[in-house]
Parts: sequence; C-alpha cells; structure tokens
Amino acid sequence: MTPLLQRAGKIKARRLAIGIFLALAVGAIAGGIRYWYGYFVLGQGTMVGLFIPWAANMLCPKDLPPGKTLKIPGSMMQVLILFICFMIAHAIGFGMAQPWFDPLGWLGRVLQDQTRETVWGISLMGGVAAKNFQLGVNGGFWIFLNLFDLFFMGFFLLVGVNSQPEGRQ
Repeated sequence: MTPLLQRAGKIKARRLAIGIFLALAVGAIAGGIRYWYGYFVLGQGTMVGLFIPWAANMLCPKDLPPGKTLKIPGSMMQVLILFICFMIAHAIGFGMAQPWFDPLGWLGRVLQDQTRETVWGISLMGGVAAKNFQLGVNGGFWIFLNLFDLFFMGFFLLVGVNSQPEGRQ
C-alpha cells in the first residue's frame, strides 16, 4: 500500500477530538444565533462545514510520530460524528437562547405551521423574494431549506476532513 493510502486510512486522534470540541462549540453558538437572528440558508451550513475541519487542522497541524496514529473509521463516520455533535449542540444552544428550554417543542410548532422561522438571507434581497419570506417559513418549505443547507454542510465537512495542508501532500 502506498504511504498516501496508508495515511488516508488513519486520522490523528487529537484532530478528531478537536473537531468534536469545535463542532460542539460552534453548534451551541450557531443555535443561539439562529434563535435570535434567524436562519441564513446556505450561510450556516457552508460556514460550519468549512470552519470545523479547517480549524481542527489549524489547531492540530502536526502529524503524530510514525506508528503513533490511531486507526478509526473512515471519512463518512468522521463526518457523521462531527455532524451529530454539531446538531446536538445546535439544539442545546437554540434551547438555551429561548426564554424556556424547548428546542424540540419549537421544531414541532414549525412543522405544524403554528410558528415561523425568519429566513433573513432571502428576505433581505428585496423584491418578490422579500415579500414572500419576510414573515418567515414553516412546514414543507422549511424542511426543504434545512435539508438543502445540511447537504452542503455534510459535503464541506467531508471535503474538509479529507483535505491535507499543502506541505503534506
């Protein structure tokens, strides 16, 4: 097996731990921001998906000595771990920002068309889009926008987890 393929199957334990910590911290902050200021479609998912792997790589740039790497599941499992940590922290941050802690109750109300979420990335554009989105979205379209955003977050997490700095290629 080539050295690059051998290295691709191994990840630094410190980088994964830092990634998990960053996913938890960024998730809690993003949840609070989302509650107070609204949702920026493609903004949150893209920024988070790019930031977490980049910051983990910047905080832990050095390889462990040969033979000291830890073999763990592949890229998809790493992305799943980071994604789950982010989503749990996001729900907690969202709940902490509310007057009472009820993030899942709010989610149920949005899905049942009892409340709306502000989508300020679209509503600030003006014109017809602003008229349609200034009161927020809920129901099926809200689900579509969130899945769209989460797809990009997962994509950028996957790309970031598999990228290496220029000096180590």
